[in-house]
Amino acid sequence: MKKPVFVASATVLTLLLSLLGSIGPASAQSVARIHLIHGIPGVDVDVEIGGEIAIEGFAFRDTQDLSGFAGQTLADVKVKAAGTDDVAIDIGDLALPETGNVTAIAHLDADGTPTVSIFSNDTSKLDAGQGRLVVRHTAAAPEVDVLAGGEAVFSGIANGKEASGDVPAGTVSASVVPAGATEPVVIGPADLPIAEGSSLIVYAVGSLDGDTLDVITETIDGLDGNPNAVNTGNSPVATDQTSGLGWAFGLAVAAIAALFALVGVNTLVRPARTEV
Repeated sequence: MKKPVFVASATVLTLLLSLLGSIGPASAQSVARIHLIHGIPGVDVDVEIGGEIAIEGFAFRDTQDLSGFAGQTLADVKVKAAGTDDVAIDIGDLALPETGNVTAIAHLDADGTPTVSIFSNDTSKLDAGQGRLVVRHTAAAPEVDVLAGGEAVFSGIANGKEASGDVPAGTVSASVVPAGATEPVVIGPADLPIAEGSSLIVYAVGSLDGDTLDVITETIDGLDGNPNAVNTGNSPVATDQTSGLGWAFGLAVAAIAALFALVGVNTLVRPARTEV
C-alpha cells in the first residue's frame, strides 16, 4: 500500500535536506552554493512562507540560485498546488545547509516516475584555454551515448548518472542517441558553446515515450579562479547575497517536496558519478 501523499512528501523532503546537508564542498568554499532546477513537465506549485506567497508558479524549466544563505532557518513554510489554497505539505521550520556546491534537479526516472537527483559540481580549476562539458541524464529514457563528429564521446549514460570531460574552449556540436547506436537521434544535434574557464552542464529532461525530450543547461563560471556565478539556459542567476532570494533554498526545496506531493512520489535517487 502506498503511503499517503503528505507522508511520502515529508519523507522525500527529509531525505533531500539530509543529503544536501551531508555533501561537502566540491572545492574550498566557506558557504553553500546550491542550485535548484525544475525538470519535470506539467507540475506547478506555489510556495508560501509566513502566510505570504514567496514563489508563485514554480514550473518546468524554472530555476533558483540558492547561494549565500547558508546556515539560516526559514519558518512556517507551506507548499500549495499552483493557484489554489490546497496545502500539499506543511513543512514548518526549515534549516539550511552551510557548505557545498551542488545542484538538485527534480526530474523523471527511467520509468517516467518523478524523483530528485543531487549532483556534486566539479569546481576544480581548468587549464588555460580549457572548458568543462558535463552531461547529466535526467530524462525518462534508456541509457544513451553522446556523439560529437559522429563519434561517441560519452557512452552508456544511465538515468541519474553523468559524464564529464575537460575540452578546448569552443563550440561542440553534439547529439544524443540510444547507447551503442548512431540513430535515431533523440536530442540534437545541438551546438554547445564551451567557454574558457567555465563548466557547461547539460541536462537531458522530459520523456522519450511522451515525446517531450529537451535539454536544460547550467553554467558555472570562474573556474580559472573562484566560481562566482551561475547561468541556466538563457536566464542568468547571479550569486548576489543582497537579492530578494532570502527565502532561497528553503523555499525551493519545499517546492520540490510539493512536486512529489502532487504526484504521490516517495522515492529519492542520489546519482553515482561516471567519469569519462
